[in-house]
Amino acid sequence: MARPDRRITPRFKSHTPLTFHRKEASSEDTQEANAINISTRGVYFATSLDLCVGEAVEVSLELPRRVTGTKPINCRFASRVAHVEPECMPHGQSGIGVQFLYYEIDLASPVNEKH
Repeated sequence: MARPDRRITPRFKSHTPLTFHRKEASSEDTQEANAINISTRGVYFATSLDLCVGEAVEVSLELPRRVTGTKPINCRFASRVAHVEPECMPHGQSGIGVQFLYYEIDLASPVNEKH
């Protein structure tokens, strides 16, 4: 039997580049990934880094126009890992679902207006 979709906000397929790191780690340990899907409440991406449900991570990305409803915005999110799908992606990577808790608009990064 299929599990019901419990999402509150719509998800959009996206290949938006993002960076992330564990909250306890230095920014030198920043990893790069591409979003698989994104919403106003979270993002799903693949990584080979071992992350655990509940772990605090910081995610930086540009929210695209179709998510914001207005213009693209560069944001830095305090987040938590909501779910992990071990080794379900190519190259043995895990699918990571991250819930955004709060954010800061990143004024230092230019926004790409081609969205």
